[in-house]
Amino acid sequence: MTMQGLTVGLVIAAGISYFSASWAAYFSLMDAQSNFYSKQNLCEGFVYLNRAPSFLESKIAALPGISDFETRISKEIVLDFPGEVYPSAAQLISLPEHTNTLYLKKGFLPKQNQDVIISENFANANHLEPGSVLSSIIGGKRVFLHVTGIGLSPEFVYVFRPGNPMPDDKHYGIIWMKREAMEANFNFEGAFNQVIFHFASEGEDRLRTMRDLDALLDEFGGLGAKERKLLPSDSFLSDEFRQLRTTAVFLPGIFLAIAAFLLHIISNRLISKEREQIATLRALGYTSRDVVVHYLKLITFITAISSILGVTVGYFLGNGMTGLYGRFYKFPQLIPIFPPLLALFSVSFGILIGGLGTIISLRSIIQLDPAQAMRPAPPGTYTISFWEAWITNLRTIQRMVLRNLFKRPTRTILTILGLSTSIMIMIIGNFIQDTVGTLLDLQFNTIQKETLTLVFRIPVEDSILFELKERKGVFLAEGQRSIPIKITKNRKSKDTVLTGISEGSDLRRILNHNLQPIDIPVYGIMMNTDLANKMGIRKGETIVIETLDGEKRKITVTVSAFANEILGQGVFINRNNLNRMLDEGSLINLALLKTDPLEDKNLIEEFKDNPLVIGLFSKSAILTAFKAVMQRSLQSTSIVILIFTIIISIGVIYNTAMITLSERIYELGSLRILGFSLKEVFEIIAWELTWQIFVAIPIGCFFGNKLANLILNSNETEGFKIPVVIFPSTYYYSILLALTTAGISFIIVYRKLKTMDLLSVLKVRE
Repeated sequence: MTMQGLTVGLVIAAGISYFSASWAAYFSLMDAQSNFYSKQNLCEGFVYLNRAPSFLESKIAALPGISDFETRISKEIVLDFPGEVYPSAAQLISLPEHTNTLYLKKGFLPKQNQDVIISENFANANHLEPGSVLSSIIGGKRVFLHVTGIGLSPEFVYVFRPGNPMPDDKHYGIIWMKREAMEANFNFEGAFNQVIFHFASEGEDRLRTMRDLDALLDEFGGLGAKERKLLPSDSFLSDEFRQLRTTAVFLPGIFLAIAAFLLHIISNRLISKEREQIATLRALGYTSRDVVVHYLKLITFITAISSILGVTVGYFLGNGMTGLYGRFYKFPQLIPIFPPLLALFSVSFGILIGGLGTIISLRSIIQLDPAQAMRPAPPGTYTISFWEAWITNLRTIQRMVLRNLFKRPTRTILTILGLSTSIMIMIIGNFIQDTVGTLLDLQFNTIQKETLTLVFRIPVEDSILFELKERKGVFLAEGQRSIPIKITKNRKSKDTVLTGISEGSDLRRILNHNLQPIDIPVYGIMMNTDLANKMGIRKGETIVIETLDGEKRKITVTVSAFANEILGQGVFINRNNLNRMLDEGSLINLALLKTDPLEDKNLIEEFKDNPLVIGLFSKSAILTAFKAVMQRSLQSTSIVILIFTIIISIGVIYNTAMITLSERIYELGSLRILGFSLKEVFEIIAWELTWQIFVAIPIGCFFGNKLANLILNSNETEGFKIPVVIFPSTYYYSILLALTTAGISFIIVYRKLKTMDLLSVLKVRE
């Protein structure tokens, strides 16, 4: 009983610790985000444009819906680190004055024109400090930037490069420079290309304000005013926080449900064993309430101790989780917090779970008349089951085992479901590694088969591909033409990217709903399925798209096919058709290259100095940086989940074995007296548990798979659609853990049977 109470207590502690840790991390992140946004005055809206004269600022100020605003200049630049093969890039932004202000962690603000502040993640990844010098390519010229400080911005809590949702702090960062220097470097004197602002009011007035702003900036290439929630960093954080909230409910809920089930089984056995004593107490005048309170005190002691242990572990685990999130999300003050109400709620919740399991067990005894309850429980009714007519040559032991399993089908089903949860939890704890591994393989080996990607400053003739193919080490070169567009249908609109892909492309594939490559349609456009569903667009429908790059124009196109993307929600078209729609020649603005890895270094060195190339992506560099970051995170999470899984597995399987042994100890003792050997008696228990485990294995695998899908798809995100993948090895390890726990339980059962005192066991019923 002590070990059973201990294992159940550990299951409760595991559930409460994960519950409290997840919510503590969530509260810590929300608190840090709220304070950061407030103190640094993060904008409530923004709009990007090509270039607008500064005299428009007075017209923006006159808009009644805008309470405060700031214009700025932002450009992407290429950085060149000596000795670093792969090029880096950065978003260079003019220093803010009063909106989206910087939190300076080190150094001081720029004083000279080439002084800059750099983002903290980028500084850490490249070991940069105030006083470091960066070599950059600005406007085709090499410019040396002097780092005077390291800072954080509420606009870039999570930094990723446009077009690449995976963090790559080594090769991409944010840099702030004095506005005068920006104007001089980019010939932007008296001009700006971004507006960040605050609204003067809420609700419908905001929509009106954004329309007014769009009308004002439309002729200057305005891409449409948007609210803060569409800032890339804020949008990503919102998705992540929703996922964390969901996980904080799902996994602990499963743990605590299992604990309630085990407590119900244990308390049921204990109460059934003391049935006569309970009836005697009631006959002597004790009320039902007195009896219930007595047993609740016993169970509450176990659950209270377990819950307090869970809260204590949850406190430290929550600190660890908050620190782990702090590696990715940069807040100036990410302080782990553990609200007292969370601790109180967690302990109360744990006690409530234990109380529920006990009350259900007590109800049947309390409802009995005391005189009836004082008599031993009537023996079960044994009948010949339907299966015995079909299977007649069973051994006596197997017949006894199966009869006992079918005698109380509800108990057997509940036990099987309990055993299946240990396998299910193990699958849930490990499937994310399988999914991430498959996602990377699919994205970078099936969809994106290029090894280098060149981004051109302006669209260029596709004849440049012949020149690229002639270079040593280039096996294949293909061009793409991409433009930002807005899709509008009824009152819904979506800004996305229309990508023109060459017909028969070998380097860029598009997948269908079965994740199989499909060809780009000859006519019309191919739209992301999720995007089409959100917009209410059907296949064959004609829609109007508005180009947002350069000259704005509205084009009518037919949606001829749907695509299934993992990252992003894009729209695709045959590149020749896109060139014709834009009334331009055979232009491209990206070149995809399949290269010899041994020649990558030389090629990158050549492209870095090419004034036409504004961006250069290396697939291997992105993957290396991403795996380095994610591996640490996944390993930490997996270790915690594995510990909890082992606790659950032991709690369920060990308790099931002990409960079965305890319930049948009288029968087993009788069999020993009647001449059954120790081995034969052990076989009865072992086979009974083995049959239940064998049935529980496929059920656990099935529910593990379904629950993994539920967890992963419970929140829709703008940029990701991740299919659940569970490798066979995950199923094997989960089953192996259950079988190992069962094997250890069998050894304990055998030792208990071996040392069983037959006389004392049989005296129990006398």
